[in-house]
Amino acid sequence: MLAPPELLAVHPLGKSPVVTIKEDGKTVTLAESGAICEFILERYGGGKLSVSPTEGGILDRADYLYWLHYAEGTIMTPLLLVIIFAHLPRKTPFYLRPLAYLIASGAMTAFVNPTLRKNFDFIEQALGHREFFVGDKLTGADVMMVFPIEALDPSFGWEDYPHTKAWFDRISSRPAYQRAVERGGPNRVAAFRE
Repeated sequence: MLAPPELLAVHPLGKSPVVTIKEDGKTVTLAESGAICEFILERYGGGKLSVSPTEGGILDRADYLYWLHYAEGTIMTPLLLVIIFAHLPRKTPFYLRPLAYLIASGAMTAFVNPTLRKNFDFIEQALGHREFFVGDKLTGADVMMVFPIEALDPSFGWEDYPHTKAWFDRISSRPAYQRAVERGGPNRVAAFRE
């Protein structure tokens, strides 16, 4: 529907991000950030940025899987609703915009903002006693959590989330993060709300 034909040619749903991996004469096309991250780290990561199912402690493995999938499965839904409700009044016919604005602002006030606040409070609590989402080890869970945490700054600000801010400062000061921003550009999630 909204995907360009080039993306629909790669994935029937036009999902993005999407990767195509060729190995041993076989081709795998994967969408969904969590699946892509988990697949690449398990297949090609050599134990870096992941917690093996058979090595390490059960708590670290559980935290790794939890936060790796929390990024898409839990926190992205209310962040997507922020974008939808920001655009709803503008995409509504002129004479219905006041009603659309009331619906959007009501949903934001009654559901979306409290849900985001609850989730970011939860993230803050989790990071209050550790350097990364899996103890003191940078993992794919941290990689997956970058986007939703970047979205925090314009919506709530950092003052209520000092541990989350410290985590983000550690992540964003890493040379790999800076190279990624240099290659792909900065996160522009705030632009979707305007």
